[in-house]
Amino acid sequence: MKITNGDELLNLENNEFIGEVPKLTNSQININGKNNTLVCEENVVLWNSRIDFNGDNSVLYLSSNNFDYALNISINGNNACFIGKNNYFNGMSSIILSESQNVIIGEDCIFSYNISIRVADAHLIYHTKTKERLNYSKSIFIGDHVWLGQGSMILKGTHIGSGSIIGANSVLSNKHVPSNTTFAGSPARLTKEDTFWLGYSVHPWSELTTIKYSQYDSENFVYEIDDNTLDFEDIDSDINKFAKPDEIVKYFESTFLEAGKNRFSLK
Repeated sequence: MKITNGDELLNLENNEFIGEVPKLTNSQININGKNNTLVCEENVVLWNSRIDFNGDNSVLYLSSNNFDYALNISINGNNACFIGKNNYFNGMSSIILSESQNVIIGEDCIFSYNISIRVADAHLIYHTKTKERLNYSKSIFIGDHVWLGQGSMILKGTHIGSGSIIGANSVLSNKHVPSNTTFAGSPARLTKEDTFWLGYSVHPWSELTTIKYSQYDSENFVYEIDDNTLDFEDIDSDINKFAKPDEIVKYFESTFLEAGKNRFSLK
């Protein structure tokens, strides 16, 4: 089923739509399976986007956003993808979910141009002697207020804590990125600790504005581990226990939407 008008989501067969009808601007949603659930909060606009449900029993949760979503998402069966509020897409980002793995993205992130997020290598790699598979797919977690630089690739098993910065053209696979750190390179490595970032663009700044922001005395974007911090591995395990998509939706709502600032902190 090809959907190019949001109102068509109200007449799905063998699949479910929950929430507010999104606005589709030069965008389409293709559903080629059954028992899938799409959740859209209010203020969801898909711009030049494509969402493909290529299998069964998957959940895509799109939170309310002050900005347009610019996404190509491929969901291939038994996957869960949660995208939090008010993420800024400065160009098209690609997300591919495979082999029953999941993608969780927090809120207030910046996705620069040509971001790629993939939980799988797609093809199989084996050890020549043991004949055992080496490259199992793994879920990806990106916390709140994360800046992904242009051309960065976030690959299987990567966990990025809130407040972090990923440099342009970085490649991260099975990486553990603590909160308030900067990683860059291919493969990416730690380049700075104890960093945070602001979303202002410096392009039009005068010398006076530069001087004004030479220091920013705030703890708003400094993240710590506290009693409300969630464990990424536990989240993944919890999601995979659920047999029905509506159970996953309820889990997202009860777990993520009620958690505090440090929900996705990582050390």
